[in-house]
Amino acid sequence: MRSGRTSFLGVALFALVFSCNSGPRVDGVARDASGAPLRLATPRKQVPFVTLMDGRVLASGGFDGQRSLSSCEVFEPETGLWSLTGAMLTPRRHHAAVRLLDGRVLVMGGTHGLAPGTLASAEVFEPSTGTWAHVSPMREAREDPAAVLLPDGRVLVAGGVDGDGRPLRSAEMFQPSTGTWEPASPPGFVRGGAGTAVMLTHGKALFVSGLQAELYDVATGRWEKAGFAGGAAGTHRQGHSVTLLPDGRVLVVGGGTTRASSTAEVYDGVTGLWTLVAAPMIPREHHAAVVTRDGSVLVLGGEHFTAGVLASVERFEPATGVWSPAPALEERRELPGALTLPDGAVLLVGGANEVSGLLATSEKYQPGGCVPRTCAAHEAVCGAMADGCGGMLECGPCVLEGCDSQQCRAEGLTRR
Repeated sequence: MRSGRTSFLGVALFALVFSCNSGPRVDGVARDASGAPLRLATPRKQVPFVTLMDGRVLASGGFDGQRSLSSCEVFEPETGLWSLTGAMLTPRRHHAAVRLLDGRVLVMGGTHGLAPGTLASAEVFEPSTGTWAHVSPMREAREDPAAVLLPDGRVLVAGGVDGDGRPLRSAEMFQPSTGTWEPASPPGFVRGGAGTAVMLTHGKALFVSGLQAELYDVATGRWEKAGFAGGAAGTHRQGHSVTLLPDGRVLVVGGGTTRASSTAEVYDGVTGLWTLVAAPMIPREHHAAVVTRDGSVLVLGGEHFTAGVLASVERFEPATGVWSPAPALEERRELPGALTLPDGAVLLVGGANEVSGLLATSEKYQPGGCVPRTCAAHEAVCGAMADGCGGMLECGPCVLEGCDSQQCRAEGLTRR
């Protein structure tokens, strides 16, 4: 949450009538057209974020609070700028996106929000030109499906929900060389959820959602149960995170039930066993999780029914199974996107909270170090403020039209 020394009423007054001089950025990152760094042109959620082969990050479509979007943006790590790129051919949100072996990005399914809203269409993004092209539609319309890239370059998509909101127990396969879809054997249970499928090192894909996790064997095209129903925690999971660890195991954290939100477990693809690990320090769902360069996992933001939207961040060490606190986010965020950049920094994008609604801002965190806050990253902030790394920022004078001189002096303001 943003720091400040004013009351709630003072913050509201700042937003309405103050003009703030942000000064130069201490980290030297350029600003986008809106004048703010690390800021999306359009706030969006229900959107997948994909790291491109050159290290840039693609945000495709999503929901701006009123409509599904076709617009797309690309983040340049070297400059810290989000900039518009070619728009998708179909507006969509709650879709899946996968980077193909040749560097293109496949997006599929989702919904455009109009009845019947669920989409079967698919398209591919060419990063070198910033353009989109249609490919064959899926055999079945799917909103919020699970998708994973297989070692042979094909893409397996499973589950999701149909236009009536009914969970799907079906799967199909995309062949990049032909741009077409072919049927795949159906899973034993309904599947779905962005980021809930990962490719293991021994030729099987793990899908984790609902009560029963499953494995898809690439060699045989068959599905099998991955451990007992409910895993080691014995619970249904939705709104959780599924993270492939550097050692080949898979960490699953949080979820929508009381039991799920307060537990974490690890799946070992070699033994086929789930193991309960130490509980996270903060129960959460709808959070982000990302592997850092040193092999640890950061779990960021999210929400919980007892605490609302969260700013807390914690770190999981796979070697010891221990959780430890990490620096909190500047803004509370649920449903953010998180990715590791080429320099090892973690980029957290978008999301929402109860006060600001949808967030267009991004945050950048350097594991093992500290990335100072900047004046420009805080709209309507002026005067002195902490930089979050033990220093102070001087964000210029706060100017109020017609301010009484005594009041101005008391509040540290300047009269225009």
